[in-house]
Amino acid sequence: MILGTALPTLWAEPSQIQLTSESAVALAIKGNKELAAARFLLQEAEGRAREAGKLPNPELEAEVAAGQDFEGRVVAGIMQRFPLTGRLRLERKLSGLDVQMAGLEVQEKEWQLTLAVRKALYDLAASREALAISSRQAELAEAFTKTVADGVDAGFRSQLDLQEAKLSASNLQAKAESLRGLEMESSARLSEWLGLAPDTCFTLNQKLSLPKSIPASRSVGARVDLEIAVLAVRSGETHLSLSKATSWDDVGVGVFVEGERFRDDPTGIEPEALSGLKLSIPLPLWQSGSGKVAEREAARKRIGARLESLRFAVQNQILLTYRVMSLRFRSASEFGDKVLPAASEHVRECEAAYGRGEVDLQAVFRARDRLAEIELSDLEARKAYFLAYSEWLAALGESKTNP
Repeated sequence: MILGTALPTLWAEPSQIQLTSESAVALAIKGNKELAAARFLLQEAEGRAREAGKLPNPELEAEVAAGQDFEGRVVAGIMQRFPLTGRLRLERKLSGLDVQMAGLEVQEKEWQLTLAVRKALYDLAASREALAISSRQAELAEAFTKTVADGVDAGFRSQLDLQEAKLSASNLQAKAESLRGLEMESSARLSEWLGLAPDTCFTLNQKLSLPKSIPASRSVGARVDLEIAVLAVRSGETHLSLSKATSWDDVGVGVFVEGERFRDDPTGIEPEALSGLKLSIPLPLWQSGSGKVAEREAARKRIGARLESLRFAVQNQILLTYRVMSLRFRSASEFGDKVLPAASEHVRECEAAYGRGEVDLQAVFRARDRLAEIELSDLEARKAYFLAYSEWLAALGESKTNP
C-alpha cells in the first residue's frame, strides 16, 4: 500500500507552462536564481546607509593614580567628537546614492536577463518550428512514397523509384528525430533562465510570424547603465566634496570630574575636587588630505569621461541595431513573400509532371530538397529578425517584448 501511494508522485507528469515573450520575462525576473541573489546587494547598501552620517560613539575616559599615605587622583570624563565641516551630511548623501545605484544594478541585471530570456524563447520557438517543418516534410515524403508504391503495384512505376522514395522518406524522418534533441536542449536552456526544472514542458503562445512593419526609429531610450553612470558622476562629485571636508579631523569636546588627595605640610592630607571642560582640536599639519582630494578629482573626471563615452556608444548601438533589424526584416519578408511561395509551387508542378510522366523522380526529389532548404532558410531569417528586434530593445533599455 505504501509503494502504491508513492507511485503517482514518482511518475508525475512534468509541469506544463504556457509562455509568451512577456510572461517568460516576468517569470524569469521572479524565479531566476542569480537575480534573487543580486537583490541582496540592495539590502546590503540599505544596511550600510543606516550607519552612515552619524556621530561617532562618545568616549568614556577614566584615570586612577595612587601614592603613599592614601595620596592619589581619580579622573572620570566623557568625550564626544564633532566634525568641523559638513562631513556627516555628505556621508548621508553618498550612502543614499549608493542605495540608488544598488537598486539600479539589480534593474540592470533584470535588463540583461530579459535579453537572454527573449533569445532563449525565440530559439525554442525556432527549434520547434524547424521540427514541425521537418516532420511535415517527412509526412509528405511518406505519402509520396505510398503513391509511388501504388504506381509500382499498377505496373507503371519502377521498383527503383520506390526504393529512392523510401530512402528519401527515411532520411527526412531521421532529420526530424535529430531536431528533437535540439528542441530539448533549447527547452532546458530556457528552463534554466526561468529558474525551473529542466524537464519543465512549455506551451509557446509565441510564433515567429513577421509583423506587417517594423517599429518606428528612436534615438533615445531608458538605459539603466546610463542612469548608473549618471549616479556614478554624482557620487564622484560627492566623494570629492567629502575628501575636502575630511581634511580637518573631528574636534573633541568633553567634560570631566577629578578628585585628588595630596599632602600639604604642615596640615597633612588634603582632599580636592575639580570639574571642567576638555577640548581637542587636531591640526592638519602633516596630513592635510591634499593627495586624497587630488585622487578624487581625477576619479571624478574619469567617471565623467566614461559617462560621455557610454552615451556615445549607446547612441551608436541604438542606430546600428535598428539598421540591422531593418535589414533582417527585409530579408525575412523576401523569403516569406516571394521565395517560399515560388518554391512550394515548383514542388507541386514537379509532382504533377511526374504523375504525367513528363519528368523523372529525381526532379521531384530536387524540388523537395530545395523547398526544404528554403523553408529552413525562411525560418532562420525570421528568427534572425526577432533576435535583432531583441537587440534593438536591449539597446533602448526597454522591457517591452511584442514586436
